[in-house]
Amino acid sequence: MYYRSILILILIVLIKSNAASDIFSTTMSFDNVAMAVTAIETLNPDTGFDLPGAVLLEDSVLYADSVYRHFYYAVPLSYESGTPAPLMMWLHGGVSTRELSDYEPEVLTEWHLIPGMLDMGCILAFPCAQSGSVWWDSVGQQGIMDIIATLKHRLNIDDSRVFIGGFSDGASGSWALMMLQPSPFAGYLAFSGHLGVAAIDGDRATYLSSLSNRPGIASHTDEDGLYPSAVMAPSVELAQEAGAEISYRTFDGYEHDADYLPLLEEDVMAFIDTTRRERFPEHLIWKTGEPSGCDWLMVDSIIPWPVLTEDTDNNMVLVSERLTFGFMPDWEAECDGIPVEQVLDGDTPANRIELKADDVIIGFQDCPVMNLEDLYELMSEMSPGDHFAMDVNRDGEQIHLTGNLNLPEYYWLFPRSEPSVRVEAVYADNFFDIEVNRLCVLRLLLHPKMVDLNRDVTVMCNGYRIYCGSVEMDPEMAVVTYARTGDRQRPWAGELVLDLEELLMREFADR
Repeated sequence: MYYRSILILILIVLIKSNAASDIFSTTMSFDNVAMAVTAIETLNPDTGFDLPGAVLLEDSVLYADSVYRHFYYAVPLSYESGTPAPLMMWLHGGVSTRELSDYEPEVLTEWHLIPGMLDMGCILAFPCAQSGSVWWDSVGQQGIMDIIATLKHRLNIDDSRVFIGGFSDGASGSWALMMLQPSPFAGYLAFSGHLGVAAIDGDRATYLSSLSNRPGIASHTDEDGLYPSAVMAPSVELAQEAGAEISYRTFDGYEHDADYLPLLEEDVMAFIDTTRRERFPEHLIWKTGEPSGCDWLMVDSIIPWPVLTEDTDNNMVLVSERLTFGFMPDWEAECDGIPVEQVLDGDTPANRIELKADDVIIGFQDCPVMNLEDLYELMSEMSPGDHFAMDVNRDGEQIHLTGNLNLPEYYWLFPRSEPSVRVEAVYADNFFDIEVNRLCVLRLLLHPKMVDLNRDVTVMCNGYRIYCGSVEMDPEMAVVTYARTGDRQRPWAGELVLDLEELLMREFADR
């Protein structure tokens, strides 16, 4: 059977890659699933282009909101097209700006950890975020997945050694991906981030127990004005209690900057060198309040009632004494003072004193300010709730504004608004054993090297046999899956959709 529609899709996805001609020649003879997955597994997607090593390259992908956004990447000098190389996706901080970040070549030589990763043979990728496409919203996360697929179709990347990491918002985004879309990754690095940002700022349904599927390294510092270790360490300990495998360290004498990262370099390089993603893990724990999944286990929808078994939500109350005003500076403007690009929504000092976009802050507490560093230095002696005075230039007129800083804020690490389901699934051979605390629709992704196509597949759920039968696999699904993800290890060729409300209720009625 000829799969011409598949070839069209493959050629569109791989238009810049010589891998398209390889998949063309093999697809035409895909008479069965085994042939399809074998062809994909043995495919070398390297383009054969003479890519310069250790040079910052730029490209772009089309995001889900129909916007092209650029990203950067670099290939190590040691890269050889015949040898799969690890990939590190490095996420930057400060994601809520209107403009996309621009990277300079110095990132490859001057940023902490990056030169060491290149030296050990990592391909490096630098996605770029902006407001409306951040690391924890669906648009930004799918963009990261598409960048991974683009690079996998272009370069020979080891599917078992794809990592995500970053500092500040980059760390928060890495944690978010581990709790929402961990499937491509072997592990993560989260430096000076916040576990709850995706839930707090993005209203995403993230749960700590989902971190149990991937190992990671995390850290905080004691003088961090955003996420100090005294506040953040208990949340990491809570994640560890929920099953997360986190190698965690705290450092004294550092503020919210990356200067301490060289102290972690040896641990990071060893982590990248030794950590591998298991191809078909036998045991998964996934908890979510939205459609998502991990590896071969997907939750497509959740039925709010009834609750079948009790489940503990690993959550806690945190306190923030962070001193903020609630505005975004205009980083591109060149003038004395602090130009205001945007005043953020909410009950903030900036809104209460009616600070406006295009104002230029020129004084604080009766002292002149030339830049943010001057403002932060004057704020360093203040406490939550303190009175302040600010001078701004507005349309050529100097205006004196006064107000109070916010009082300490108490908040949930993970605010909750929707029901969740916890799924624990074990698979061996052709047998799946699943435990759920709530009815939902599950989807099991299958591969011919994961199950024996010549025998029935059996699924147990909460002690009931809900399925026993054959599963049809399709070479077209395998090729389309590979085109979408670039994952040669996991071109899923079949799926089993399980509506637990229908299946379990039928079992209850029969008994």
